[in-house]
Formats: sequence, structure tokens, C-alpha cells
Amino acid sequence: MQNKVNMIFDLDDTILDFKKGAQEGLEKILNQYPVPDVRFGEWLEVFNAVNRDVWREIEAGGSPKEWLDTRFEKTYQKFNIKQDGVYLENTYRSFLDENFHLIEGAEVSLTHLKEQGYKLIAGTNGQSSTQRKRLKGTGLDRVFDEVIISDEIGVAKPDPRFFKELFDQNAEITPENTVMIGDSLHSDIQGAINAGMTSIWFNPLKLDNQTNIKPDYEVHSYEALEHLLVADRLQYTK
Repeated sequence: MQNKVNMIFDLDDTILDFKKGAQEGLEKILNQYPVPDVRFGEWLEVFNAVNRDVWREIEAGGSPKEWLDTRFEKTYQKFNIKQDGVYLENTYRSFLDENFHLIEGAEVSLTHLKEQGYKLIAGTNGQSSTQRKRLKGTGLDRVFDEVIISDEIGVAKPDPRFFKELFDQNAEITPENTVMIGDSLHSDIQGAINAGMTSIWFNPLKLDNQTNIKPDYEVHSYEALEHLLVADRLQYTK
């Protein structure tokens, strides 16, 4: 491409294997703070339901810290156990800080794109300390020109204000020459739509799209993503 496209990458489950690290961390929580006669799978099902509700509130504009600090307390309440939600959230966060698992192909493709002169931006919802420690721990902080974290700017995807500071401070980066790549239809793809950007749904599990959110492109691997971006197959639709 003569005019290099700018690329915003989500982190969790797009570059970083969040599910693997999260499960390891949650297993440690339950091992340290067990629920009598409850297996991990049962406890995890309850936590996941609570966590989905928490993230819906955050994506609707709620305070990430305030909502995340409630999820362990609410989970244990379902089992009639009182726990310090803030303490458990901080403990869990310390486990996540050490999650350096990567999605297959991510490091190789990001390195290739960086070497070819593309501007790479990390754009993620989540806690600042956790995301920055994980980027540094994997060594991928070297490939990103910019890092945008909801915790630092006070607004989360899919709110278009998540991208506003990036566009305001970089005249050469516009919605028209930027593509958003992520695994979440509700935050990444809807966020791209709200901001007027081209979107690529990274869907390695080949999940069915059962929503009304329509990405411009869908890929199932980093090899396919790199081919789409570099082989000049990407057509702007905005």
C-alpha cells in the first residue's frame, strides 16, 4: 500500500490470551478462598455471569474500578459467603499482571507489520497497570506507537470518545485511514462503527455472529489478517 493504514489492536483475546491467564488466576482465587462442596466449574459459571453484568455496566459508561471491585464480592454472595471484594480484585489483578500468554501468530505478525512501516496502536478496555505490565512482560510494548487504555482516559469501547484523543492529538490518524481489529463484536466492532472506522473481527474460534453488529471483514488467524492488511485487499467502506 502506498498509504499505510493505521491499525488499532484490541489486547485481550486478540493479542493476549486473556482467557488462559484469567482461568489460571481464578483457579488461584478459589484455591485460596474455597467454597465448601463447590467445584471450580460451578463457581466459575457464577463468576462469569456476574462478570458479564459488570462489563455491560462499564461499556455503558460506568466506572471500571467501582464495578470491577464488586465482582468477587457478588460472586461469593451467591454462595452466601461474605468476602472483601476490593481485596480479592486486587489479588486477582496481581495474578493477571503475570499473564504473558499470547494468541498464536500474534507476535510474528505484529513484528512483520511493524517492520513494514505500519503504525500500530493498542486500544484496550481494562486496568492500566495490568495491561501495561503484560505488554512489557511479553515484549510487545516495543511494537506499539500508541497505547490507549480505558482506565487512563475514563471511557471504554464502544464509546467513540475512546478514540477521540488519538485522533485529536495525531492529525495524520483519522477514522478514514484507520482500522480497528478485535475479537469483541460489542466493544471492538461496535466501537469502530461508532467512530466511523473500518473494522476487522478477529474470530479464531469461528463463532457465529448472532448480533446485528456487522464487521467489514472477518478473519480466523493472524496469517489471514496479515494477508488482508498487506496484500492490498482492504477496501475502506467508510
